[in-house]
Amino acid sequence: MVRDTTQWQTRPEAGSTSGLRLLLWIARRCGRRFLHALLWPVSVYFVIVRPPERRASFDYLSRVLQRPAKTREVIRHFHEFAKVTADRFYFLANQTDRIPVRFVIDPQLEEVLQRGKSGIFLAAHFGSFEAARVLGPEMGGIRLRIVLDKSLNRRFMDILAEVEPELAQLIIDSEQDSVALGLSIGDALRAGDWVGFLADRHRRGDRTSAQMFLGSPAHFPTGPYIIANLFKAPIIGAFCRLTRDGYEVHCEVISTQTDMPRRTREAAIGAIAADYA
Repeated sequence: MVRDTTQWQTRPEAGSTSGLRLLLWIARRCGRRFLHALLWPVSVYFVIVRPPERRASFDYLSRVLQRPAKTREVIRHFHEFAKVTADRFYFLANQTDRIPVRFVIDPQLEEVLQRGKSGIFLAAHFGSFEAARVLGPEMGGIRLRIVLDKSLNRRFMDILAEVEPELAQLIIDSEQDSVALGLSIGDALRAGDWVGFLADRHRRGDRTSAQMFLGSPAHFPTGPYIIANLFKAPIIGAFCRLTRDGYEVHCEVISTQTDMPRRTREAAIGAIAADYA
């Protein structure tokens, strides 16, 4: 049975604008270690007041650990998420010197970048996609534009517009109608920019490919692969894992140049989605 994973669209954004502003103030003045310690009671609070997220955490950890998850592990899971959220302030404010970032890069990636073409980055709700901001300088100064639903992160987006207005302008709002979204992505690729997608969840009505993931079928959106095929663009996987001290950014070439003949396109998309999963 394929599970419906679109319930996330109905979940309200957690926290308040004033709370985010307080975290930003603490991040700037008190340092990362103090901020992370302060997030323990915040994490416990959200474990208590957010039952759907708590159940999802129990389910996910039980799958990963292959045994029933414990409450303390769920609290730690929430705390890891809180740390990643807090670290976003440093990445967005260009204070990356406070966070160690190590790269694990596919040797094939340099060959792809030397072609000088734009392409697609695929990330996930795993670790911190904001850490991928440092990919630009690391990879020869490419400009990365991220496709995000601004309406689901409205409070954070408002603060981002104040702290880093140039970065806010680079975000492509996925809440646009399909025609406008396609035009925005096309314009970015034609301008030589790379476009990043969080390709591990979809909206109701999106075209998807069902792939095995953590022991059961899950839907993955096929839109990024269709766009890559349209522009004959390479696809790079970029996963930014939270470590004990900072982040570890794994970059892997998924496809050097996406070009799918019509008769085999469905199978080819399924194969790339399986590789991503």
